[in-house]
Amino acid sequence: MTSDDQILAAELALGLLDDAEHAAARRRLLTDPDFAAETAWWQDRFAGLADGTAAAEPPAGLLARVEARLAQGAPEGAARRWPWFAGGALAGALAASLAALLLIPDAKVIERVRERVIEVPVAAPAPLVAVLTPGAGTGREPIAAVYDQQTRTLRLTATITVPEDRAAELWSIGSDNVPRALGLLAAGTRGSIRIEGETLLQPDETIAISIEPAGGSPTGLPTGEVIAAGPLVTS
Repeated sequence: MTSDDQILAAELALGLLDDAEHAAARRRLLTDPDFAAETAWWQDRFAGLADGTAAAEPPAGLLARVEARLAQGAPEGAARRWPWFAGGALAGALAASLAALLLIPDAKVIERVRERVIEVPVAAPAPLVAVLTPGAGTGREPIAAVYDQQTRTLRLTATITVPEDRAAELWSIGSDNVPRALGLLAAGTRGSIRIEGETLLQPDETIAISIEPAGGSPTGLPTGEVIAAGPLVTS
């Protein structure tokens, strides 16, 4: 996280960005966990600055001087808005500027400052994907599987066809090589299973589908033909 990134996160938390910059920064929140965390840190620091603020008469011309200082020409990057920024001085400078605004005896101004502390969405983890390869000579097509780490839902992109008296059961196999049942796939539909309990699928785990008796494996382990399998990877 560079100093420019820290400044951008602070500006986003205070609502100082123009429309284009704001949109770009919001998009970055969804793809850059470090930037999202930095923005949340600034948001938390700024959130309490307006709490318990009493109205006071500011010195004449204070707001004009603050605006003029912010508008001064400066090099690109950090000095574009805060020419007096240097290293660890950022927090104090921001706090001083915000505190100056809060001295204005107008409840609406204070409320606007509070409203500008935006909610920062937490970057969603990338989905995991797998290509489940069928066994040689089965005549089956490969099946794509997508695991949404946020909703803990595993979806297949193809329909599993099984005999009427049998069931397709989904398994995960981790580094210990022990198959764990994830659930039964509804016959004739593209399977979708929400992983319940403490089970969390991880990259490099193998996803497999076996053909079992109606109701699932009676042993807790695959007992029938494994029709497709493949490892989960980060998309």
